[in-house]
Amino acid sequence: MWAVRPIETRDLDALVDLAESLGPGMTTLPADRESLAAKVEGSVASFRGAVERAEAHFLLVLEDPESGTLLGTAALYPHVGAPYGFFSYKRLKLVQRSQALGIDSTVEMLSLANDYTGTTEVGTLAVRPELKGTGAGRLLARSRYMLAAAFPDLFSPLLMAEMRGWQDAEGHSPFWDAVGARFFSMDFATADRISALRGSDFIADLMPKHPIYINLLPESARDVIGKPHQDSAPAMAMLKREGFRFEGYVDVFDAGPQVHCDRDSIATVRLSREGPMTALPSAAQCDAPEYLLCSTVLERFRVAMAPGRAADGGIALSADAARALDVMVDDHVRWSPGSLVGT
Repeated sequence: MWAVRPIETRDLDALVDLAESLGPGMTTLPADRESLAAKVEGSVASFRGAVERAEAHFLLVLEDPESGTLLGTAALYPHVGAPYGFFSYKRLKLVQRSQALGIDSTVEMLSLANDYTGTTEVGTLAVRPELKGTGAGRLLARSRYMLAAAFPDLFSPLLMAEMRGWQDAEGHSPFWDAVGARFFSMDFATADRISALRGSDFIADLMPKHPIYINLLPESARDVIGKPHQDSAPAMAMLKREGFRFEGYVDVFDAGPQVHCDRDSIATVRLSREGPMTALPSAAQCDAPEYLLCSTVLERFRVAMAPGRAADGGIALSADAARALDVMVDDHVRWSPGSLVGT
């Protein structure tokens, strides 16, 4: 049974190996040992409650309990944007009319915005390439929402996510070539990497503060505003299934879509319940419905998918499920439907 847990310092080598297996493009998980070591240490401190909310981040890993192999990772960043702000472009529409000529003119523009500053970001979702399509990514993605459901006070009322923007077969971003490259003396990959490793202070310093008229951009750049990278399609579909919506915010580098949802309206959170665990008899396991489950002690947080019987304000679980969650009878657990189909 797969289990998701907080990352530990002993996982650093495996995390570096995972990052290297993903190749370029995952800027929040660079194959840089020093950077990843800092992420690991920060997450360990966050799960211990030893970090202020503005500096906290929670890194989860999917582990094969039999082999101990690290299969993937996902993260929650409780308070993005400190201290310089979290930057987006907001797509706006301006309608003008000349009374003298009787002519209407509708133009669209991109305006620099900090509307997501202080929100919680869900990100850094990655699984080993050979596990794509196995459900590993879905388990990791939903584990973040179970963490937010179990410990709502650690996170903002609004959660957001940003998708990698569209690029051509050679990895070029038409939007970056038309906009960002005019203000930064570096290529797209370098700018994105600096933002991931050092923060967004240089964005605040160098990005144009006035709106950019979309009609003045080349067609290749206009066409990709809000268009996700083809590799991001599965992640985008999962976010939409949870209730995330796109309202015109895009990444300042590649114009990838940024989506958001109220924390308590996320399907996994909204449908979750909490109560004591009881033992599920072996005979009742074969036809029991599947649930997404998590423990409710922060330092020992665990997530697993397993059959159970929810009744009378609690849930009955098998010994295997209890072991995966590191819980005992009468410990509180939280559960949500195993599938969101039809919700």
